[in-house]
Amino acid sequence: MNGISKHSGRVLVVEDDLFNGPYTIELLRGSGFDANLAETAEEALKFLDACDEPEPDLILLDVNLPGMDGLEMATKLKAHNEFQYIPIIIFTVHDSLEFKIQGLNSGGDDYLTKPFESDELLARVNAMMRIRRLYKSLKNERLENRRLSETLDSSEKLGNLLGRSEKMRSICDLILDISGSDSNVLIQGESGTGKEVVAKAIHGRSTRKDGPFVVVNCAAYAETLLQSELFGHDKGAFTGATKSKRGRFEQADGGTIFLDEIGEVSLPTQVVLLRVIQEKRFERVGGEETISTDARIIAATNRELKKAMAQGTFREDLYWRLNVINIYIPSLRDRKEDIPQLVNKFIEVFNERLGKKVIRFSQETMDLIFRYHWPGNVRQLENAVERAMVMSKREVVQPEDLPQELRPGDSQLSDWGPKDTCLGTLEREHIRSILQQCKWNKFRAAQIMGISRSTLYSKMKKHELLAPV
Repeated sequence: MNGISKHSGRVLVVEDDLFNGPYTIELLRGSGFDANLAETAEEALKFLDACDEPEPDLILLDVNLPGMDGLEMATKLKAHNEFQYIPIIIFTVHDSLEFKIQGLNSGGDDYLTKPFESDELLARVNAMMRIRRLYKSLKNERLENRRLSETLDSSEKLGNLLGRSEKMRSICDLILDISGSDSNVLIQGESGTGKEVVAKAIHGRSTRKDGPFVVVNCAAYAETLLQSELFGHDKGAFTGATKSKRGRFEQADGGTIFLDEIGEVSLPTQVVLLRVIQEKRFERVGGEETISTDARIIAATNRELKKAMAQGTFREDLYWRLNVINIYIPSLRDRKEDIPQLVNKFIEVFNERLGKKVIRFSQETMDLIFRYHWPGNVRQLENAVERAMVMSKREVVQPEDLPQELRPGDSQLSDWGPKDTCLGTLEREHIRSILQQCKWNKFRAAQIMGISRSTLYSKMKKHELLAPV
């Protein structure tokens, strides 16, 4: 029995009276409610167990029922995880105070003495519906908070992957979704966006998490040395090879190998990589023994591989082998709402590492951080926070503690965003982020931002920031 979304709410009437049951159903439907009738408690419980979403918003429950009575059913419902928050109005012919107390103690939220006036019934139903809507609103808020909390908690489980922006939350969700997969992953994004952090997060949530996580920076080796690094070599394979060496693919067996800067690999090495991906086996440089490997491959690049394919410097078949699951990490300038959380995390890290007692960055300092274009992304932000904390002699970091490139001058204008068009939006996002962190405690938020409460109220009014209801 499915509810209809256009109705004011869904009501289950549990009533065996041949007149009162149909009359109540007709009255409710005539007032815009989706109403269903059950003539026994057993029938009602079966209906609830088999009920598709949405579940009833209200139950009208007669006390005198054949078999299980209404008070026993109410007790069962209030002990049920799924149904305990559905309001219950108890129908009774008894008007004594003792019986009303018994009904309320059994799980009823309200009662109605039969016979009743239709207006009184509808008034009580509407009152219970308001309570039900409030509960559903609170439930949705709790679910959202739990989802956000899980996402934020995953910043520990997912390494240092931080961010409350929709883009970063989507990446976190994707990592969780692919946690049971062994498929290859290609991570793309500018330098400094955190590609290795994402790779570690994928490994840490995968079924291979107890296996090795092996990192290879493909841009750090010449072609011959890269093949030796990846696949190993036998003794005497080349000048200086005085002993055999296991390659990174051997070391990563049973775990994950992270091939950073995959776009820098030469075409001959790409051919060997393609075979490893397809066949899960290879030979060491200068060796004849075929070695098998069970390593999941995560590759990353800041290059546009499709452009490299068009230019003939990257193999198309290798690209599609690597690009089973694609993750694009946005630049920091495209997710500036994550900056407060990142800064707070870096403050925590460097307070411990440097032995400092910095509490926060001043509002003026944060304004400069928000306005900057961040060509080096999160890595550059981390370095800037460390530098500012080293230079600061106070608990509140000031603009003069920041690196010179963050303090605008004629030579730095190219790394700055448009001053007038985006500053207001960034200020709004910064204030909203701080308020969310403080659960909309304005006194605490004002303290963190280093401004008065009246200034905060003024800025909230200016940016139309309202606390969630």
